[in-house]
Amino acid sequence: MMDRLRKLLCAFLLLVFVLPLAGCWDRRELQERNLVLAIALDLADEGLKPGQSQETVKAETFVQPTGSKRYRLSLQILKYEAKGAGSKGGGGQGARKTFVLSNTGESLFEMVRDMLGQSSRALYFEHMQVVIISEAVLRQTNLAPILDFFFRDAEMRSRIRVYATPGQARPLLEFKPPTGEPGGIYLNNIARNHVKNAHIGTARTDLGHIIQALDNDADVIMPRIDIQDEVVKIRGLAVFRRDRFGGYLDEYAVQGIRFVRGTERGAIITAPCPVHPGEILALELVKHETKLTPHVAGDDIYFTLDINMTGNLSEVHGAQPNTYDYKNKDALEQAFAQEVLANVSYAVRQSQTVGCDTLYFGSKLKAHEPETWKRVKERWDEIYPAISLYTSVNVRIRNIGVHR
Repeated sequence: MMDRLRKLLCAFLLLVFVLPLAGCWDRRELQERNLVLAIALDLADEGLKPGQSQETVKAETFVQPTGSKRYRLSLQILKYEAKGAGSKGGGGQGARKTFVLSNTGESLFEMVRDMLGQSSRALYFEHMQVVIISEAVLRQTNLAPILDFFFRDAEMRSRIRVYATPGQARPLLEFKPPTGEPGGIYLNNIARNHVKNAHIGTARTDLGHIIQALDNDADVIMPRIDIQDEVVKIRGLAVFRRDRFGGYLDEYAVQGIRFVRGTERGAIITAPCPVHPGEILALELVKHETKLTPHVAGDDIYFTLDINMTGNLSEVHGAQPNTYDYKNKDALEQAFAQEVLANVSYAVRQSQTVGCDTLYFGSKLKAHEPETWKRVKERWDEIYPAISLYTSVNVRIRNIGVHR
């Protein structure tokens, strides 16, 4: 009898302790939050639109006890729609899925909190997709202070995309995607296409990788995004020497960098045909192995790069496509290998010209030759532009098409 009472007492006490733990004590319904999808950062004086007065900007901002009105911070917020609103003209494919709030100041956190004066709900950042920073901001301020708020705040996720744009950043938040999806999600999703397009330099460039690079005192790369006449495109890279903006690299350089670093998962390589001059061939890359190795000979430091590629002949421009059979395969493979070699050489020259170690030479030297790295790391900015890279490329064509 006593054993039964003890068991009942234990069960009762367990129930008493467990019940307060059930559910979320700080639960807040989804419709009670304003989900921030994207952030844009411009200089404060960039924020005025044609015909907009300073009074509008003053209405958005606040009396600032410390610092100056240095930046204009804009938030893209998801707009909630009632079920069936699209059929009454209030939503649907033609309506905007987001709205934008802005504020000016110097502390990003202070501006965010002051925006609650413009918002009917609490701002929630755990669904953030992208951060876009204008070139004007990057030229005025180093990258680390700009991103400090995002590094520290617990709601910021490491997979947030970070973009640089040569113009104003806010218009990208106001862009209406042709797909009908919210703008921040659209801007994040186009970066995922890097697996099929070697011109898109978004691999290993999200917030987490930028934090890692800055923590290790390494150079940083960031995708460049442009908007022009309602056309949005990722085109090239913004590069940084440590956290100082150094300029841009174009799409061709991006592809060469990805060949060196081995971060592409698919690429289309075009080359002039050696059999029929004037014709262009295209190879779809299906497999790529690369090995970058540092070498030290006294005071001389150089690198070797071994690239092995396998692909399919995917397109032929010319009058005689039927002549492309396996008897010409060796010549075609050599043509593609020469094109990859030229692409890598171009990427190396461009990277060394801007002085940004986009090729991970420093990281490789540190990992494979730590004693040499200790000796040269203080002078690496001077040494890197003169580093030589010796490249060998082997391309194998797996097949020449479904009907060939």
